[in-house]
Amino acid sequence: MQLSQKMQAALVAGAAVLAAGGFAAALEVERLGSATPTVLSSVSEMTLGDTATPTSPPTAAPVSVAVPSDKADVPCGFTSGC
Repeated sequence: MQLSQKMQAALVAGAAVLAAGGFAAALEVERLGSATPTVLSSVSEMTLGDTATPTSPPTAAPVSVAVPSDKADVPCGFTSGC
């Protein structure tokens, strides 16, 4: 069976990703000293409460229209009167 170069590259890349994942998992097991994953022994309950203080919105926007403080000069070539 003849595979295209793109398919071969995809297969090689997939194999590399799997190998890297296996290598990382092996290093993690070596670092921890065991092959058993860490499991949380207790689970806390979710607290239900206010997360934000309600405030009234401002009556008007602080700036209605943005106005630039400086204006640029139009360079020659962008206007007809150079």
